[in-house]
Amino acid sequence: MGKIFWMFVAATLLEIFVFIEVGSAIGAWSTIALIMLTAVVGISLVRIQGLQTLMEAQRKVNQGETPAREMLAGIMLALSGVLLLLPGFVSDLGGVLLLLPPVRAVLIERFISKAHVRGNQGRTFTAEYHEYSETRTTRERLGRHPEQGSERSEGGTTFEGDFQRKDDK
Repeated sequence: MGKIFWMFVAATLLEIFVFIEVGSAIGAWSTIALIMLTAVVGISLVRIQGLQTLMEAQRKVNQGETPAREMLAGIMLALSGVLLLLPGFVSDLGGVLLLLPPVRAVLIERFISKAHVRGNQGRTFTAEYHEYSETRTTRERLGRHPEQGSERSEGGTTFEGDFQRKDDK
C-alpha cells in the first residue's frame, strides 16, 4: 500500500512541475486551453475506439467466443478517458499511450499471460422465490378472489420456463 501512495505523491508532484514549466513557457491561459483541448480530443478518440471495441466484442459473443481481450481493452479505454479528463500533461500522456492499439495489445497480452483462469466446474446455482404482500394476496392481484371460486383451493403463482438438469459429478 505504501508504494501506491508514493506513486500518487510522485505523480502529483510531477504534474505540478510540468504545469509550472509549460505555464512559464507558453503562458497560463494557453496552458489551460491546451489542457481543455487534450481533454476534448482525447474523449472523442476514446468514444470512437470504445464503440469499435464494443462492436468487436459483440461479434465475438455472436460467434460463441469469449471477448476477454475486448473487455480488457474496454477497461483500458475507460482508464484512458479518466487520465485524459484529469488536468495535467503527464496524465494526458498516459491516456494517449492507452489509446494506442499496439500499447493496449502488449498490456493485454502481458495481463492474460499472468492471469489464472478458473472455471465454474460442477457448481450449481440455486435460488428461491418468495412473495410477500401485506395488502393483497396473489389471487387478488391476479383478479381471482376467493369468493369467486376456483378449481384449485390452494393459492400460488405459476411461472413458466425452461430448465436443464445437470447432475454433479
